[in-house]
Order: sequence, then structure tokens, then C-alpha cells
Amino acid sequence: MAGPKPAVDGMTTRHVLYLLFMHCIGAMILDGGINFGIATAMYKNTKDPVNLWPLPNTLAGDAAVTIIIQQALTWILDRLAVKGDLKKGMVAPLRMPRNANAVLRWFVGLDQVQSTHKSFGARLTYYARFHGPRMAALIFATFCIYWPITIGILSGVKIHGIGKDYSGLGGDFNLWPLPQIFKGVFGFAVGMTTPFVSYVALIYQGETTAVPDSSEIQSAASDEEEQK
Repeated sequence: MAGPKPAVDGMTTRHVLYLLFMHCIGAMILDGGINFGIATAMYKNTKDPVNLWPLPNTLAGDAAVTIIIQQALTWILDRLAVKGDLKKGMVAPLRMPRNANAVLRWFVGLDQVQSTHKSFGARLTYYARFHGPRMAALIFATFCIYWPITIGILSGVKIHGIGKDYSGLGGDFNLWPLPQIFKGVFGFAVGMTTPFVSYVALIYQGETTAVPDSSEIQSAASDEEEQK
């Protein structure tokens, strides 16, 4: 496969397809499947009732924790995935749009990029200061959008007694496989935020990684020929 491509201005059809299929639909399916599996391990054979609020099995708390863990991993792993794809030349990195708003510029964080770090401790501190606030902002924004809607839906389901176990434990959502479906669908929905992280990573790599374009390569080749 071809090597890394030079950064380009503006998204192409290839970028749209890349974000749509690999970092949206693909991420949603992966996140949904993982969360469904986790819920199966957590709830299928539990001896405690699965409720909306009360511990130990609370779907409201599960949704909050899912957002924190999933978005933290998305911020880290998706950026690494984009970086790997760019090295393979699957897609070209992007330059910062001229009309980019302050939110996008802050998430990309070009004004805080540092290229040299003298020690491991300095690198660790830099990464924590750079990625920590952005990861927290992503988690907070996702929580504000997804969690209240989720609680509203679950409250409606609870009122109608859907998923209630009338035989033994008496939980709000003990009926198999409702907790698993909930967590799978919730993880699937949260996965829709992944393309934003991918887009940020494309711009970050495009602005911080120097890849010569074709004209620069031809110019360098011409200079070498003249020197010979």
C-alpha cells in the first residue's frame, strides 16, 4: 500500500466514506457488540435485581460509566487508528479549515503542541495536560446529550413494566435480554460520536506531521539531478 499522503484542504469523497464506514458505522457496530457482551456477563446470571436507579445493578449508573469508559477509549484508540491509517496511505490528512470555529480549534489543540520532551515524566505531564481536558470535554458533552435522553426512555419503559421480573428478583429490567439490548444499543448510539474524534485526528496529523507533496518531491529530484 502507498505511503503517507500530504495534507489537503477540505474533505474529499474518500474522507467522507472513510469516516462514514470505518469510523461511524464500523465503530457503532463494534461498540454495540462489546457492550452487549459486557452486559451479558454482568446481568444474565446475576442474583441481584436490575433496576433503573438502586445499586448494585443500576442501568442509570451503567449508562454513565459506559460514557466515561467508552469515550476515553475512543479518544485514545481512535486517534491511534487514524494515525496508523494515515501511515498506510488509506486517506490523506487534513489541514485546519480557514473558517474553523473555536471549539474545533481547541479540540485539535495546535497552539499547545510541543515536539520535544526531555524526560518520560515531562512527556507524561504533557500528554495528561493536552489530552486530559479534551477527553473530559468529550465525555461531558456526550453525557449531557445521551444520558438524560436515556433515562427518559428507561423511565417510560419502567412505567409500562417492560422487562420487569414478576417471578423472582423483582427488578425493573431483569427480563432477559432487555439489559443486554439496552447496553448494546446505548453503546451503538454513543459510537456515533467517533467520527468527530477521527476528524480531529485527521487535522491534528495534517498540521503536525510533515509529508512532502508531489511538487516538493519533484523539486528535490531535480536538484539532485542538477548536482550530479
